[in-house]
Amino acid sequence: MDWLILILGVPAILIPLVLLFGFAGCYTAATSCLNDGDCPSGTQCVDGLCVVVGSPDDPPPPSAPDNLHARALDDHSVSLTWTNTDPAVTDFQIERAPEDGDFAAIPAPADLSTGGATDASGLQEGVTFLYRVRALLRQQASEFSDSSTATVFPAAPVNLVATPAGFDNINLSWTNASAIATVFSLEHRAPGGVFREIYHDTLNSFPHPVPQGTPHEYRVFAIVVDGVEDDVRQDVKSAASAIASATSLTPAAAFTAPAGTLTTDDTGAEGFCVVQRLSPTRLAAGGTQVRILLRGSTTASLTLDKVTISQVAATGDPYDAAPDLTDVASNVTIPPNMVVTVGPVNYTLDPTKELLVAFDISNTPGEGNTRFGALTGGDTFVRPATAEAGVQDRTTGYPAITANNIALIEKIEVL
Repeated sequence: MDWLILILGVPAILIPLVLLFGFAGCYTAATSCLNDGDCPSGTQCVDGLCVVVGSPDDPPPPSAPDNLHARALDDHSVSLTWTNTDPAVTDFQIERAPEDGDFAAIPAPADLSTGGATDASGLQEGVTFLYRVRALLRQQASEFSDSSTATVFPAAPVNLVATPAGFDNINLSWTNASAIATVFSLEHRAPGGVFREIYHDTLNSFPHPVPQGTPHEYRVFAIVVDGVEDDVRQDVKSAASAIASATSLTPAAAFTAPAGTLTTDDTGAEGFCVVQRLSPTRLAAGGTQVRILLRGSTTASLTLDKVTISQVAATGDPYDAAPDLTDVASNVTIPPNMVVTVGPVNYTLDPTKELLVAFDISNTPGEGNTRFGALTGGDTFVRPATAEAGVQDRTTGYPAITANNIALIEKIEVL
């Protein structure tokens, strides 16, 4: 009977032990979960499945990654880097949460490695996200790393175009590709130099004054204005646009006074007009924009009430400038022995026709200080008493400057 009692007693002993401790090496996990709260005690939710944290026969779970750093790359991606603290780990789970939202696992990025990944899964420009990561090993998960924050950039501007325009100027324009950015930052550099901001405002165009005939590079950023905190602006800035390059235009000289031409002061000649007549043999180039470099007297300042240009009419009085009389400048002051540039103006200069340049000199005492000199070559350069070439209907006050002299004009440039 002893052996029968022994046989019958074995199940009575084993069944409670199995129920208490479970079969060695065997366990059951929930099939699906949204978070750890959906999983039985002793398991965690990893990639939508409840996995065992550990058992007496399993090795300990992996250690958590360290030094997580999130950094926005552009308007749709964030770079994540971390330190892998467990050499045996090759797989990781990344969770993301919008600011003040709940964490949720993101799909495993295509570039996931032991040291980082790029999140490009449905991010919205200008939104701040929190990230955390944990290591996965043998159906076990580590604790989460500390979180790191990144604000996704607004979309960068597109179609940045740099167009040389006129004298000493490059026009910039671009397209706002962001749905939330309202301000732009335009930067400039000489090729190979350092970019510096030259414009910060709401318009998506800007004229940049530059030296003529020089190369330039530009890039532009979109900005979401986010206020000021502790006296520091908290604006969110996009990635840079593609770089646009341009070389400013170099004007051609339609006329240049020979060196040493303007040598004589004519002081105190207030209240009259000087009309310079340049023959076609003096004009070297044509164009659609004109500016004039003027040199004043060495004795005192010169004030010009008006500067005009015109070319002779095809028919009728060859000095009647009324059809195309164009104002170049008004109320111009030229300091002693200085060069002042007037214009540019839009004017189609024809180098095959005579050009008339008229100066209406101030009638205020002490402001009629001109500069002139001889121009060799036999061309008639000055035509005194040419009322129609200067101010219409003006008939008196033209001085008899000797023919072949030039007054004030040092250079005429055209584009």
